[in-house]
Amino acid sequence: MKFFIFVTVAFLASFIVQEFIPAFEWAYLSRLLLVHITFLAIAAAVPFPAMLLYALIGGFIWDARHHIPIYPPEATAEIFIQAELPFGFTIFIFGLTGALIQGVRPLFCKGRWELPVLMIGICTSLGLLLEYLVISFHRGGLEIPVELWWKLLMSGLFSALVSPFLLLLLSRLGARSRYRLRSKNSYRRHNYDGDAI
Repeated sequence: MKFFIFVTVAFLASFIVQEFIPAFEWAYLSRLLLVHITFLAIAAAVPFPAMLLYALIGGFIWDARHHIPIYPPEATAEIFIQAELPFGFTIFIFGLTGALIQGVRPLFCKGRWELPVLMIGICTSLGLLLEYLVISFHRGGLEIPVELWWKLLMSGLFSALVSPFLLLLLSRLGARSRYRLRSKNSYRRHNYDGDAI
């Protein structure tokens, strides 16, 4: 229980810290998406139902903060049309990318971080790409400039560079709070013939 309290506090704190992280002009205006990275790191450490709960909470808070309605020029302040990204779309992105991270969770539980770190970078870029595709569909045209690919690449690289520190923090929090990251199903006993029992 202590582990989930620590993780929830860290996840909510990432929303506050995100507000102070600027866009990097030298990296095609890409940003360090700390909220997304924190969620994906949490997704590697918690069971699937808990990951879905964090996806719901995180996606709702993110959309509540960044959802921008579109106002027609002739409309009053109370009337707006649908935004380019529907409210709740981040919940879908978090759920989808969190499910992909759950596929490599057994490796993280065994202490192998190479693929989880790579997947966190890929999933961050995938989430941004899905957002861009939905916006392009809403606008009625698809243009993929070279700068977009560089932005996706740099955002994924930033995520992959920061994620080991968050995974280490989650491992230490799990050890301090006596939360067993490794499930009982991940243990395998072998007899002398080399066959699993």
